[in-house]
Amino acid sequence: MKRKHTVVVASILGGLLLAALSNLPGVQAADSSQHDLGSQVGIFSNYSKDFRALEDSLHGEDLQAVQFLDSVATTAEDRLHAAKAMLDMYGNILCKPNRERARPILKEQLDMYSWMMDHEADRTAGFLQFAKVPAAAQLGLRMKDDLRAAKSKLDEIATSLK
Repeated sequence: MKRKHTVVVASILGGLLLAALSNLPGVQAADSSQHDLGSQVGIFSNYSKDFRALEDSLHGEDLQAVQFLDSVATTAEDRLHAAKAMLDMYGNILCKPNRERARPILKEQLDMYSWMMDHEADRTAGFLQFAKVPAAAQLGLRMKDDLRAAKSKLDEIATSLK
């Protein structure tokens, strides 16, 4: 019980400290809800789990097709994790001049990940003609749409950076 009380007190003090720091002159807090990529990371993690579950019962070309789709999902998840980490670091830069120097670097990286998401969506669309397993084709089609949605989210975040 004492540990739980300590965690609550520490959380409250941390929140107060962050609130106080964000009110300092020259400090700009990031809008973490607008820049949150956690849900997109989860979407691609789930695709990967679903593709891996399909792999157990497949052989030959069908297995290769599902493995390709799984690799696209895993790569998208990794890229979104990286973008999320960069956004978290950027959000913790409290010094306005440092934040201004970091912004173009972050935007460049977000633009690169956006391009990669679009490229993977195009590759996935082209590859779906080879997916003979209906469940894999259906998941792949949804994943293609989610890759494009992730691209749009990255573009939106890059445009909104302050």
